[in-house]
Amino acid sequence: MKHTRPSRTPNTRATLALALLSACTTPRPTVVQLRANTTTGSGSAPLPGGVIIQGPPTIPGEDAGPPSGTIVVQAPDAGAAITDGDFLARIDSEAAWNALAARRERDNSAHTDTVKVVMDLSDGQIYFLQTRRWEIHYFFIRRFLSRPGQPIPDAETFWRREYLSNERRFVQASLVRYRDQNVWAFELIAQDVYDTDRSIAAFERVRERLFMGRELKFHPIATQHRSQVERIRARVPVVSTDELFANTRYQALNTGDAYGYLRFHTGAPTAANVRRTDIVVLSEVPLDLPVCAGVITAQLQTPLSHIAILSANRGTPNMALRDAMTSATLRGLEGRLVRLRVSGQDFEVTAATQADAERAWASRRPSNAFTPELDERFSELRSLGDLRRTDTRIAGAKAAQLGEVARLRAPGFRVPPGFVVPFHFYLQHMRVNRIEAQLNGYLRTPAFNDNPQAREQALRNIREAIRRAPVDPALIRLARARIGQIVARGARVRLRSSTNAEDLDGFNGAGLYSSTAIPAGFTDEQLASGLREVWSSVWNYQAFEERAYYRIAQERTAMAVLVQESVDGAAATGVAITGNPFDANRPGHFINLQTRDEGVTSAGTGEIPEQALFYTYPPPGFVERLSSSSRTGGRQLLTDAEVRTLAGSLTRIHDAFIPGGNWLDGRAMDIEFLVTPTREVVVVQARPYRITWDAGRRYSDDPGK
Repeated sequence: MKHTRPSRTPNTRATLALALLSACTTPRPTVVQLRANTTTGSGSAPLPGGVIIQGPPTIPGEDAGPPSGTIVVQAPDAGAAITDGDFLARIDSEAAWNALAARRERDNSAHTDTVKVVMDLSDGQIYFLQTRRWEIHYFFIRRFLSRPGQPIPDAETFWRREYLSNERRFVQASLVRYRDQNVWAFELIAQDVYDTDRSIAAFERVRERLFMGRELKFHPIATQHRSQVERIRARVPVVSTDELFANTRYQALNTGDAYGYLRFHTGAPTAANVRRTDIVVLSEVPLDLPVCAGVITAQLQTPLSHIAILSANRGTPNMALRDAMTSATLRGLEGRLVRLRVSGQDFEVTAATQADAERAWASRRPSNAFTPELDERFSELRSLGDLRRTDTRIAGAKAAQLGEVARLRAPGFRVPPGFVVPFHFYLQHMRVNRIEAQLNGYLRTPAFNDNPQAREQALRNIREAIRRAPVDPALIRLARARIGQIVARGARVRLRSSTNAEDLDGFNGAGLYSSTAIPAGFTDEQLASGLREVWSSVWNYQAFEERAYYRIAQERTAMAVLVQESVDGAAATGVAITGNPFDANRPGHFINLQTRDEGVTSAGTGEIPEQALFYTYPPPGFVERLSSSSRTGGRQLLTDAEVRTLAGSLTRIHDAFIPGGNWLDGRAMDIEFLVTPTREVVVVQARPYRITWDAGRRYSDDPGK
């Protein structure tokens, strides 16, 4: 997703500014007009049920009504039905709140209701917006609050004046009801620089006009508020992001609809007990998962783990629900054919028909076959820095794309030195040892194609044959010499899978293949054993099944080996998406981190990573914290300054792979990295990622047009 050079498309800077003027909500509903005989004007006219139409004031003032031409509907009793209106001057009841509030699909937290608030500092007026309609503050302000001598400027000018300065006319906030946590919160967005004292004063003014004002808490999101949280806490009630996240009940990892048989699993899901037509309910978050129709875990997931990335790549709805294993709703449909709908705010499971399920299954599987690129003639052990992303046909996508990153030689990160053992040597190993003929025989056998158990055993036989066969001594000599030239003395060596059927746009293949490491001072047999282990993993059962589902030509799939200097003892491991998967309106980078090696993509059961969004526009960018690591007791793995530096590196990598892209087209990069004890960022993988925003997370237009 391109977002760092807004001038690449016509009027993009203005579009970005419009998009960023606030986080948005669900699409505008059909407005139900009042059906009562009444007139509007100065004063008010009662309607049946206690509903009041409040007309425009004669003279603006602190407690005056709305500007001319607007209609505000108020309900003095909880039973009154509020049917239309653009805003209220107060929220005096639950009914009034419900009339204004939107359930925002693009929120980072589920089970929340939001009401947008505008405070006009020029006259003291406060407006609680009909947020399902006015989902962006700016659109409301431009429609209603432009005055002679006080015009509302263009979007970018407005953004810089009203968010990036204390000298402003408006405070633009959100009131959020966190239903799981039973918390009402006052929030300013991460990019807002409004100082702490003024923000507290705005909080106090707003809560005076709320029926639940005594329960309202200040939620510090902006950098200056997070850095002064104890000062804020001394004056007003505070709720932290970590406190809110700790009590999250529902987590939407990949939204969408799925049809399948609802199956509960207390053990690890395997190809033997999971079918493509299953919606699996899992007691724990697994490290691997066969192709299935939908995923529900009873523990929160690491948002950018292999399971989450695989689900996104497959288009598989994926969610976490803390009480999934005991949920009466789920247990009541156990074993039945159901439709699962996962959205940003909630989920729904209902009984389904076979006809609907068959149509959905047929539509999800790719219709066209894919033949991977393969050049078996190339036999050079080429250095990583000499590879380009177009070298997938000789070195596999992982090595080729990491070579492209290594060629950047940009400040802020490095790539471990290495080289590639190309496909030529894998194919030579398969042919000289007659394993290729054995494999082709299996591929043509009806039992192999029709019987999963027979197929699994046959693939096990192929892997064992690859592991037992001798490696060409000439390759061992060549590889040893290259390691001596490239890898630092005393360092371990990593042998990493790099096939022509992974890390591709449209087929991620996260976690399907195996990598290994050999010690410094390795023997020839240790090197040969490592090569064979990586080669054999191309025929892992789950990898074969995944390729079959995507109609990838199995006989053209091959394994290269990326040989690299090992980076051991990392202080943290991370993965980032160079886009904002939650909201098309707010471009940025989504970053996950965890302590120790291999901590994020294969995080243990129930672990929570450090999560941050870095908003890339407007410069210089802003950090929003979504959670702290469950391993650190609240300590940040990366400071805000380090996140900013990392974001610059992510942007450079994004630009190298997606030049001239449009920030709304969903193209992004999935980047894995390590943070060393000396705070150095080491990039170890970069691959295409496609963000697909559902209707509630797409770009929002002005409802007044």
